[in-house]
Amino acid sequence: MALMDVRCPDCHGLNVVKYGMQPNGKQRYLCQDPHCTRKIFIVRPAAAPAPTGVRLPAEMQQIIERALAGGNIEETARALHLPASTVAEVFQVLARFTPPPGGIASRGSRALRRRSAG
Repeated sequence: MALMDVRCPDCHGLNVVKYGMQPNGKQRYLCQDPHCTRKIFIVRPAAAPAPTGVRLPAEMQQIIERALAGGNIEETARALHLPASTVAEVFQVLARFTPPPGGIASRGSRALRRRSAG
């Protein structure tokens, strides 16, 4: 079991006790320092590392460059000496932010083309 010092975010004091749970399951704490302006707070843990297995931003950039150049996952993984699952994860993230080659057609533009053609 890991122990951590819980400090009040306002007074940075250690005079803190558990004070129940939030509805979402997070632990609530109570600062017992009489001079502290904040009494109840929730500890926010440090940010988790990025889900990708990419170690350096340079590797991420190389994966993106190869993806935009038309490379596939296996070739990119072999060339950069990375796991294919890592490269696939970056490709999937990139696909969410890159429009398809033909552009994005909205529903309204298709209806407009049908009306003008007919």
